Amino acid sequence: MELSSLIIKVLMWTFIIYFISNFVMQLISYSFYKGAKKIEEVTYLPIEISFNERLSGYGYNLDSASDKIILFFGGSKYISYNSVAKYGGVFSDPFLAADYYGSQKSIGKMNLKTMEQTAVDLYDWTVETYPSRKIVVIGHSYGSGMAAYLASVRRCDALILLAAYRDLSDLYNKIIPIFWGPAKLFITNNIEISKFAKNVNCKSFIIGSTADKTLGADLQRKVSTYFTGSDLKIFDSIKHENYLLSEQVISYIKMCLN
Repeated sequence: MELSSLIIKVLMWTFIIYFISNFVMQLISYSFYKGAKKIEEVTYLPIEISFNERLSGYGYNLDSASDKIILFFGGSKYISYNSVAKYGGVFSDPFLAADYYGSQKSIGKMNLKTMEQTAVDLYDWTVETYPSRKIVVIGHSYGSGMAAYLASVRRCDALILLAAYRDLSDLYNKIIPIFWGPAKLFITNNIEISKFAKNVNCKSFIIGSTADKTLGADLQRKVSTYFTGSDLKIFDSIKHENYLLSEQVISYIKMCLN
């Protein structure tokens, strides 16, 4: 009886630890978007856009005659304003980013379902507003999940992932290294790029760097195996936050899209 009681207590506390850890990690992840502040150092002046009565975001180069349009999904703290302010003019194409429902000015509750809906609604507004344009989806870090999701459910012409991950365990384990193997089942609202990849039909480009200490080069090699015919490019000296500030990366992406 004592052994059985001990086993039950161990299992109970194990479940409690995992549930609390998952809740904390999800809370932290969402807070990076819900509580993020606009950056003061603006390189490109963002133009506010209402994609529908509940979905808000920003864009740049909106009047560009380019045959392509970029939908961008930023990493932690890179709400739509910050994404556009820092990267909006890196390319000559129209550049759009939306804030997930439940964050910033977008109305609703933030969870996996509404994040996915954000991506789809941004896409649908784009194809209606910019008909006949090629749709290029770019995702960085946490945002690479929704970029991959969008390319798996809508027709896109190219998918570019900067410092991606296979699922949220790759991110969570950087802070609380307990989500391994079957323990991944404790992750709710898991963003699983490894599963989205099966339904991505456009050309995919996976970009990493040996200097990226957050989601490194070895992980990008693993991510690339999930996408059929993807191109993998590993740079040598680019830190996690600096991919779209690097002329090397920008030149490479431009070459891929031409």
